[in-house]
Amino acid sequence: MKTLILLSALVLSTPTFAGPGGGHSHSHAVPAISKEKTQEIGKFHVSRLVKAGKLEKSWNEAAYDKSEKKVFSGNEEWVVTFTNENSSKEKKLFVFLKVSGEFVAANFSGK
Repeated sequence: MKTLILLSALVLSTPTFAGPGGGHSHSHAVPAISKEKTQEIGKFHVSRLVKAGKLEKSWNEAAYDKSEKKVFSGNEEWVVTFTNENSSKEKKLFVFLKVSGEFVAANFSGK
């Protein structure tokens, strides 16, 4: 009998452990990063791509050009542009970041 009462009390009290709103009252939205922060994050990814052998080493010395928000397929993204006059091929690199700062892609076309 004790076990039945204890089990019943546990089952009936379980919803109270979830907190206000069943534990779903907070937002899962990730805050957007500032324009200034995009330069730092973009430079990190340029360095990472050099280390991975996807960009030539001269890109480590690339100059930050600009950051701007653009919309692609209905999604807003940061486009961070770097210039490398010492590159043997392309001179501009575009690093695409989600507005929250996560890496999306990098290319030389800007598209």
